[in-house]
Amino acid sequence: MSNTIESDTTSGRAGTERSYAAGAIFVLLLLAYLVNAMDRQVFPVLLVAVRNDYGFSTTEAGLQSTIFALGIGVLGLPSGYFIDRVSRKWTVFAGTVIFSAATGLTTLSFGIWDMTLWRVLSGVGESMQFTALIAIAATAFPARRGMAIGTINICFALGALIGPTLGGALLTRTGQWRLPEIVFAVLGGIVAVAIAVFARPWLTERRAHARNSHRVVGGADTLLNRNTVLLVVMTVIGGLVDFGFLGMYGTYMQTALHYTAAQAGLVAGISGAGALLSFYGGHLGDRLSPRIVLPASFALTGVAGAAVFLGPANMAWQVVFALMFGIAFSAGAFVLLAGSLVKSVEGRRAGLTAGIFVTGIYIPAAFAGLLFSSLAQSWSWGAAALIQIVLGSAVATVLALLLQPSRFSTVLPARTSVAAGA
Repeated sequence: MSNTIESDTTSGRAGTERSYAAGAIFVLLLLAYLVNAMDRQVFPVLLVAVRNDYGFSTTEAGLQSTIFALGIGVLGLPSGYFIDRVSRKWTVFAGTVIFSAATGLTTLSFGIWDMTLWRVLSGVGESMQFTALIAIAATAFPARRGMAIGTINICFALGALIGPTLGGALLTRTGQWRLPEIVFAVLGGIVAVAIAVFARPWLTERRAHARNSHRVVGGADTLLNRNTVLLVVMTVIGGLVDFGFLGMYGTYMQTALHYTAAQAGLVAGISGAGALLSFYGGHLGDRLSPRIVLPASFALTGVAGAAVFLGPANMAWQVVFALMFGIAFSAGAFVLLAGSLVKSVEGRRAGLTAGIFVTGIYIPAAFAGLLFSSLAQSWSWGAAALIQIVLGSAVATVLALLLQPSRFSTVLPARTSVAAGA
């Protein structure tokens, strides 16, 4: 009896230690995405200085604000295919190295074409990193897939807070837009080295979870099913809505509302802070029907977008509704779309659907800034918001109401062994 108790105690202690180790490794992997988010959110704040330095037009500047997403989108689906066949750890490592190198090379650009190349290449690195992180979260934490994916997005929120605030302050103090880019490139390199040294395959790789205590049942056995197709269309719309806002909001505040770079960085950072609630958005996605939470998220996104671009320049007003936009889309629609796509098919397709999500949201996102700036230049900032953000959110709201919740996969406890029971 005493030997059994001692064995159980030792096993429990080992399990606890492994849980702590898993959490620490997952946090390390998330730090790579945090650095990405810092640069993604600071670049729109730096865009006015970049535009003045190179003499870019409004349309060319809008293209630079979101063209990185083309690299993310193009590599999303291939990354989703390959990460179930190669090491996810080294995929995150390689993606972080590529992103950091491209961010540093952006500061050496001669003009629009080579800067576009480096921005796209940075997206390639982020695509590898982000797709692998979604697959790791869904596989390592099957009973809480939505919350695990939501945790990834919390890193976006932290980056959105730190990046624009730090970058805007550095720009205001030194007048050098290149300095924040160099800082984030160096940080990314440091995190990449840490991942190579400390990340462990027993957390990151799919095969290591073959005997997980939970199993995924249900979901479609083909990608050509009603739920997946609807979710892909909503994801494409979401890319245009969210990145139209993220890519041009900083420019809008500085040119139309006459905010300083530091003020614009602060408000943009607060809007990104909405993603800090992504954990709870994922929790709602695990508990409630997507036909309830997705329409609500997109509807609130449209309302917040209209308030920001059609409302007064008062900073308090901008802060409230920019934060509302961040909560509605970043903590809501973004997390729910990613989690719902994973759940719309069988569990073995987690990597592939993660890639579909990344491609679906980032290819349109690549041109979201260009489209928004073109609409604003042709008509007005308000008209651009009504067409791209409000109308897009309304269409996605209607599509979400057509989902069939009963056909999503669910998670059950693993089957007990018959032999052990006997």
